[in-house]
Amino acid sequence: MPIQAISAKLTRRIPLTENVYELQFQIINPEEFMFVSGQFINIKVEDGNPKIFFRSYSIMSTPSQKNNITTCIKLIPTGRATPWLTTVAEGTNVTMMGPLGRFVFHESAEKNTIFIATGTGITPLRCMIEDQMEKGNTSKMHLIWGFRFEKDIFYVQELEKIHAIYPNFTYNITVSRPEDNWTGTRGRVTDWLETNLTTPLQTQVYICGVGDMVTDTVTLCEKVGMAKEDIHFEKYD
Repeated sequence: MPIQAISAKLTRRIPLTENVYELQFQIINPEEFMFVSGQFINIKVEDGNPKIFFRSYSIMSTPSQKNNITTCIKLIPTGRATPWLTTVAEGTNVTMMGPLGRFVFHESAEKNTIFIATGTGITPLRCMIEDQMEKGNTSKMHLIWGFRFEKDIFYVQELEKIHAIYPNFTYNITVSRPEDNWTGTRGRVTDWLETNLTTPLQTQVYICGVGDMVTDTVTLCEKVGMAKEDIHFEKYD
């Protein structure tokens, strides 16, 4: 799909944790924005600095929502983009470019899918999951989503809703530094994967998160015998 200049309005900013926000945009132009689940947009930061600056953010809303774009961001106080995006007034017009990226879902009737994320790496994966559910994909899909602390967890109700409607989708949230009373999965996403990736040749994986996690997970998938063409990933800093 061709890359387009997009005019949009920030309609809502929802705090999810102390430093994670959902941003909802209404598209002004073009009339319909077409993309493939997993792709991203570049948002122009207009913070008064004369140096032109764009920052990339994955799209969380599904392609069926042609007049809206939703993304999820983590505030980086020392950065330039997120301090502006977390303070700019709702109703502000924003310039974007997109769609961009090749981290997209590949449908396979023979393969089950494991989605692996840490933190806001959930953004493109949730888009893929919901898009596939909307399209009627009935293969088994499982999300393993890692956090460092319990206070960092978000979107539990949303995942429960997806699972209730589409039982072929399941998920685990794992915490690497949990409190003593945490009753969920413990450890890193790779710990879960080592135990549960039992059919590597019948599985495809989609991985999104910080660089070290992605590197470690790709290495593990290759070690247990997954085909390289079934390992899809995107890193962010």
